[in-house]
Amino acid sequence: MRESVTNAGIGALVTVALSFVPFSSVAGGAVAAANHGGSYRTGLWLGTLAGVCAMVPLLALFIPALYIAGLLGFGIPPGAPGYDLFLALVFAFFLLYTVGLSALGGLGGVWVSGHTDWDVDADRWL
Repeated sequence: MRESVTNAGIGALVTVALSFVPFSSVAGGAVAAANHGGSYRTGLWLGTLAGVCAMVPLLALFIPALYIAGLLGFGIPPGAPGYDLFLALVFAFFLLYTVGLSALGGLGGVWVSGHTDWDVDADRWL
């Protein structure tokens, strides 16, 4: 269990470090699952866990940016009647993007480690 949490943390670190690259969540989930090995179920679990771990620091940046964008006139301003619905939709898409794509990356990481010679082990870079 401890090794799983460590690998999920490494995947989350990769996601946050590459957050300026689109779809970095896929890379984080893939690194977590490929580093751990195991079945597709394990890869899905590790990718999801890496996405949840990466979501916390990304939310710390995302929430203020969303508020400032609303104040500048992008999206719905914070005082508008539909602002709560807007926030719920944006958070749902953020959750799907971060955690969902990381889980998908976990499946891809298991496939890569089982079907190729590629060495995507993050320990050699960290």
